[in-house]
Amino acid sequence: MIPLNTYDTLILEGGSLRCAFTAGVMDALLLLGPLKFERTLGVSAGSMVMATHLSGQYKHFYRISRELVEDGTFIRFSSAWSKEGLMNLSHLKAHVMRHAPLDLEALARAQESTQAFVVTTHLESGEPRYLQPQGREWLDALVASSTLPMVTRGKVKFRGEWMFDGGYSDPLPLDKAIDMGGRRMLVVRTRPMGDHASQSYIDSFGAYWHRHNEVLAPLFVKGYERYNDTVDRLLRGGDNEGRVWEEIAPPYPLQTDAWTVGAKEVAADYRLGVDVAMNWWASRFKSLRRPD
Repeated sequence: MIPLNTYDTLILEGGSLRCAFTAGVMDALLLLGPLKFERTLGVSAGSMVMATHLSGQYKHFYRISRELVEDGTFIRFSSAWSKEGLMNLSHLKAHVMRHAPLDLEALARAQESTQAFVVTTHLESGEPRYLQPQGREWLDALVASSTLPMVTRGKVKFRGEWMFDGGYSDPLPLDKAIDMGGRRMLVVRTRPMGDHASQSYIDSFGAYWHRHNEVLAPLFVKGYERYNDTVDRLLRGGDNEGRVWEEIAPPYPLQTDAWTVGAKEVAADYRLGVDVAMNWWASRFKSLRRPD
């Protein structure tokens, strides 16, 4: 068990609206701590939670998620084959800019002491990219990390290069965190500990869509295998080099892990995240108590 306030790295897994759980965890820690990290890495929607946590905007991700699933524009099955796809990220970006803007000044201040990395996948090479957006670049970076074929618009340009969902090249960036010098890492998951993924319908679609692309096709065909390998490593809690890590994860599959998600499911997973984080925090203090 890693003592509080000694973590140097935070990793936030993606998972679309499953990150309502992540938002609950991080909002609870924001009020209880907050914990300080040398670096943070966010993948897909996890990067959105990362940004709002660093800016100190309590319930920001939760509020946006509830509003979007209720307005009928963000998720439309009839739009799956359109330019924007099933989930309209352009609508999300416009909604955030108009109704719930990121506090870019607070983000800039946070970046003075904490390195913040948004994980994306480079469209041409298929390699992960770890973006460090500044100022108004943040929204473009967050959208780039979350875009997928059919589900969203499929690609987003950032600093002149096309990017898409970072979950396909580095869904759980444990190795990257280690390469950056991480030795005490906190990983917030959107699946239960040890829960393996399988090839999804979107993976199958992506594999077919990119079947003639030797760089991208393997990401959709075998990407889940890399994910499962990291899931197994996380269960070990550390390595032989003295590096340690710890997971905060839902105890069971989340209600938002479905194609049809409403405000009720978002709220339930958010509350679960808050509860899990509070229990995790309380367990740290129990471990410090001396026996009578």
